[in-house]
Amino acid sequence: MSHEKLAEKHSMDIPHVTAVELPLVVRNVDKAIAMIGGKRHISEVINSPDKSSNLNNHTTVENTLELRLRNDPFHHPVQSSYNTSEKILLKVSVPKKALPPDYASNPDKYSVQQLVEINNNNKQTPKHRVNPVAIIDKTYSFKSIADFQISTKHNETVQEFNKSILNSNQYQTVKSYFDKHNSFTGISDYKDSGSYSLNIDHQLPPPPILSPIRFPFDYRYQKNPFTTAVKDAKSGEVKMLSTKGSVKLYTKMIDYNTNEVPQSPASELVDNLDSLVKRQLSVNSSEYSLLQCIQWLKSIFEIKPIWLRKQLEDIASDDLRRFIKQALPYVTYIYKSGPWRFCNVKFGVDPKSSTSYWIYQSEYFRIPGLKFVRSKLASRRVVPNTVVESNKHAKKGSNAVEVEVSEFLFFNGVTLPSTVTYQIGDILDLDITTIVEDHQKYFGSSFLRETPDFQDGWINRQTMEVIRRIIRYKLNRIVKEEPIDQNKIYKIMNADYVSNDEHMEPDDDDTTAVKIEEDLDTGEEDQDQEEVKDENGETEEDEASLMNKLNHLNQESSSGLAELVGFIKQDSIEKEP
Repeated sequence: MSHEKLAEKHSMDIPHVTAVELPLVVRNVDKAIAMIGGKRHISEVINSPDKSSNLNNHTTVENTLELRLRNDPFHHPVQSSYNTSEKILLKVSVPKKALPPDYASNPDKYSVQQLVEINNNNKQTPKHRVNPVAIIDKTYSFKSIADFQISTKHNETVQEFNKSILNSNQYQTVKSYFDKHNSFTGISDYKDSGSYSLNIDHQLPPPPILSPIRFPFDYRYQKNPFTTAVKDAKSGEVKMLSTKGSVKLYTKMIDYNTNEVPQSPASELVDNLDSLVKRQLSVNSSEYSLLQCIQWLKSIFEIKPIWLRKQLEDIASDDLRRFIKQALPYVTYIYKSGPWRFCNVKFGVDPKSSTSYWIYQSEYFRIPGLKFVRSKLASRRVVPNTVVESNKHAKKGSNAVEVEVSEFLFFNGVTLPSTVTYQIGDILDLDITTIVEDHQKYFGSSFLRETPDFQDGWINRQTMEVIRRIIRYKLNRIVKEEPIDQNKIYKIMNADYVSNDEHMEPDDDDTTAVKIEEDLDTGEEDQDQEEVKDENGETEEDEASLMNKLNHLNQESSSGLAELVGFIKQDSIEKEP
């Protein structure tokens, strides 16, 4: 019998069960079962057909377990969520002779791992046995936050309602309650008109929900490693100073809506470049290396007009790599926002002028708390597809040059890359490349827009949303070291993100953990790099410009944010001495 058939036969003999993970230590099993609805309710829930939403992965009332921590009809229970990832339930049998002497009197003192370790260390006792007893094909867990709770023990109004309505089985008791409160119109019926508005206990039932937040979120606030707090000796005022010597780069940065793209570097850089060319520089000097790096970059941008900086650092030689950041402003400009943000664009090249630039569009994803650890093993090097396409459109008579870049700078859908910014044309993931090819055939001429869009660039909205959501989902699963669910991929691929507005909400908890940054972000993706300044030396957009952009995207959010900014300013003024 083959290994596949043997494994299939063995799996058929193992029963499939459902697991319930409680966020507490269970000492009384009967009480724990009662806290989530009792055996009958649990059986109905786990055996009910899947009626959960295919968008938010939030289960409905019919197949939801609720954990109630106290017996109160106004208690806010913790609702469960479930997943269908298969796990194996193991039975670990440890011989009695291998158990510690105090195990019988205090069994909770030792975990299964500790008992197995004690058994392994004792060579004179029989070995423990581990057998699979079941396959867990559905797991209910209570990972959501318990809502704020209000005790109604001393609330006379609520206790009267519980006694007369909820816990009464006599008609006369219910009738008496309604006769007593037949003229109820509001809170003034319980308090006299002179005191009902005072800040006192009004004996009201608690609201159905207090907190709209379902899952906890760790903001991971960290100190900026490149700043330090310095106290002024005279005034005693504490100021934040940069610990790194900032060099003005004179990088030309433009907004997406800028009509004319920069044709040349800043005048300061032009003058400095002329000086470098005319002078006889020492071969070992940093200025000579800078000039060499500028010339090398010019040749690279002849191969491909739009690059990501990390790719340039990867293909540069060791002696030029540390000068790339300083040399790029001589050759390229940067978009602050839009579909080519974080890209270095060759001077004179306007990606909004031709649909052929769709392959260079970039997508930036943020993974909270992720720290990249580059493998010590040499990564396989590949020729980016954008380089291949650029060679196809190169001028006749020019020699095609193939530049190889390390694979860990691309998204392949299998291993964790060392960057979170990817150009659409360079994505290696087979699901993404298949989607692009299929959509090009399906949409035909509609695959690319007539004019580029601020968020989606040249590509149509449906294709971009599918690409973003698949990358977002896979990144999250790879970071958590969890398997990719192809059913989930299939749902994302077949959802309509244009005509059906409800699909525009996050699909589930896996996709919300990794989110696309808003286009208002004007920085670069490297967390450890210095700020890139524009030609005026400014690092932040003024408030009016930022609010105008937000108003263009979402007028309601812009109005709310404007009020909040005004409140913060007023509060800061009031606190000034």
